[in-house]
Amino acid sequence: MPGYGISEMLPALSPMNVVRFAVAIVVSASGIVALLLFVVRVRRRDYGLLYFGAGATMYGARLFLQMFQPGQSAELALTLLLPVPLVLFFVDSVALEWKRVVWWIVGAYLATAVVAMSARFLYPHSALPWRINTVVVLCSLPIWVGMAFFPRRAPSRDIRVLRYGLIVFLLFVFYTNLYWLGWLPGSGFMEFIGFSILLGCLGYVALSRTQRNEERLLSLHKELEIARNIQTNLLPQPVLSAGELTIASRFVPAASVAGDFFDFLISDHGLGVLVADVSGHGIPAALSASMVKVAVRSQMDRATDPAVVLHGMNLILCGNLQGQFVSAGYLFLNPEKNALAYAGAGHPPLLVWRSRDRRIESLEENGFPLGIFADGSYSAAAAPLAQGDRCVLYTDGLLEASHPSGEEFGGERLKSFIAEHTALPAQAFCDKLVERVSEWCGPAQPPHDDLTIVVVDFP
Repeated sequence: MPGYGISEMLPALSPMNVVRFAVAIVVSASGIVALLLFVVRVRRRDYGLLYFGAGATMYGARLFLQMFQPGQSAELALTLLLPVPLVLFFVDSVALEWKRVVWWIVGAYLATAVVAMSARFLYPHSALPWRINTVVVLCSLPIWVGMAFFPRRAPSRDIRVLRYGLIVFLLFVFYTNLYWLGWLPGSGFMEFIGFSILLGCLGYVALSRTQRNEERLLSLHKELEIARNIQTNLLPQPVLSAGELTIASRFVPAASVAGDFFDFLISDHGLGVLVADVSGHGIPAALSASMVKVAVRSQMDRATDPAVVLHGMNLILCGNLQGQFVSAGYLFLNPEKNALAYAGAGHPPLLVWRSRDRRIESLEENGFPLGIFADGSYSAAAAPLAQGDRCVLYTDGLLEASHPSGEEFGGERLKSFIAEHTALPAQAFCDKLVERVSEWCGPAQPPHDDLTIVVVDFP
């Protein structure tokens, strides 16, 4: 059979078919655009676009088949499967209360499709498959009405628009199927008008919901940026001096806001350094981290005793962290007495580079993490402090940074790095260590945990 271009075929079409052809193009294009938008936005899991796009594309293809290859198996299959994406879109958009039964409804439609297509295969010239579809469509009309109107609630604009579009479409479906049963006169090819109206309503709802999601996302990003700035302002300056001591730090959050925190308590007798890590991530951890700042600042008068500082912080945090806890390490350095003291609360060990002996000393004196047991007790480990020594405090995000192979950065690599870069100034050391950890993780693997490093040099 010779092929004909569209321009050669359209003059032979009736005016109604010309309209149907135009509607088929618009409907199919709308569906394809929606599917492309879903692919672009797949991480946002907006399945409404997927369901809308699938339904529109299938209906557009069905219209083309009705005009150029009517009655074929492909048209029957599309007719039987078309309700699936439409009912999923409807439930996902406005009939959320029906989510518990939606897959039963979808299963019923799929079972009907299997039965009807089997009948088509067994009786290729019979009207039985089409009559099966007609009966199922007429029987399922009350379900669609139920999804639109029950349970009763104050309708939003989206719900009202969908109700109007659905009622118009269902009236056309009802008329069309009664026509094919021979119960009404007229034409059996008017359903596309009702679907066009419904498509417009569905498109309005899909675009409206997408716009609202974008606005909420932009608002959330703005709020997170404000929270990030607030949290950054809670942290001390990255580089500062306290008497003879030089302090440097790096803070690398895994998300917009973080659960890591560090602070300095400067007294007449020396410097106290706190590094803490709140369990969890994101906003809850960041809020708890702000409470850690209040807790440690309340210990200013006891800054010289790490065990007492952690005990006081624990009393404040217990019962106020909503199920979270805090690992922390507190170091106090007294240059006048050439001494340091360290206490930990479920925290990685303090690492001290001993310049005179060219070795690394690990100090670990741990009690329970803060915020779990109000009667938790802590003890401190004392050690000498000599000129040229470097103290390194950090959170476990550094140790647990993963290579693409799954291997963690680990304590031994950290010790090797410290030993190999003793000549670097404190801030350059912190920057180089963060760079080394980033190289270890690789460019394609974002950090899974916050990372904090504090270095104190006694030149």
